[in-house]
Amino acid sequence: MSLEINPMVEFFERLGHRVIKSKNSWWYEVQPRVLLSLPYYKQIDLEDEEINELLQKYKLRAIRYPTSLKSFGFLSNITVNTNKDYDMSNLHSKARNQTRRGLENCIVEQMNFDDLYEEGLSLNKSTAERQGRESYYCNPVYWRKYCQAAKATEGVDAWGSFIKGRLASVLVTIKTVGNWSEWVLNHSDTDLLIKYPNNALAFTVAQQLFKKQEIEGICYGLGSLEETTHLDHFKKRMGWTVQPIKQRLIFSPKMRIAFSLAQEPFLKLLCKCFPKNYSIRKASAMIRLYRQHTYEGPSTDS
Repeated sequence: MSLEINPMVEFFERLGHRVIKSKNSWWYEVQPRVLLSLPYYKQIDLEDEEINELLQKYKLRAIRYPTSLKSFGFLSNITVNTNKDYDMSNLHSKARNQTRRGLENCIVEQMNFDDLYEEGLSLNKSTAERQGRESYYCNPVYWRKYCQAAKATEGVDAWGSFIKGRLASVLVTIKTVGNWSEWVLNHSDTDLLIKYPNNALAFTVAQQLFKKQEIEGICYGLGSLEETTHLDHFKKRMGWTVQPIKQRLIFSPKMRIAFSLAQEPFLKLLCKCFPKNYSIRKASAMIRLYRQHTYEGPSTDS
């Protein structure tokens, strides 16, 4: 199978992540020796031969990828918008009012990545504090590298929502294969959320991409390993479809043995002791979701 060159691959490679090309997909190392497929919106199905080759050749701990509802995996979602006529009529009434207020309060415009580096770090810190977690985006060295990688990669853009000249929220988008746009970062200033900068930003950028760049679809995020009910609610009200899919996690044999010993009470205690630790939170979520793999689809109960 011939794989198109993927700008997301170039971006993550410049950022310092290991990137790998297999028979049916591109991958990047999202955590040490853990691969995630690229682009996020594209569902794939892999044969055991390809999976085993990846695990053995690159000495991986795990691989993760989005797949169809009929496949083996844990229930998840992907947030997408393919409505090229996207406008206010597509928003929930409450979100419509909030977006109108946001557009009155904010100026939304494209940013250069030098300005994003200078102004964006405080938003990264504010977002991480609001969400109660550690974030490598708060590391100035990593943040500089992120902005430099984005600046050097064609198809990566930054957009900002400004209130009286102050950056209130930011969005980083990547134009990727299939003429889709992946939204890979969306951070905001907690103190300014009352002015609805994220509503104004998401609405304006979506319209710009559909009308001026003739994008076929927008992915506003692959389902997280952790709970994101509030964020999913925001996206639905803004006119996006939170589409049910599955994700599949495959662990190496050694990791399967180790994780079989990690029972639920231990995982809860670990997360309680280290609530902000990125690695512990992700590992605990991966173990729980691995145990939820099934061939069954989502419940149709009302």
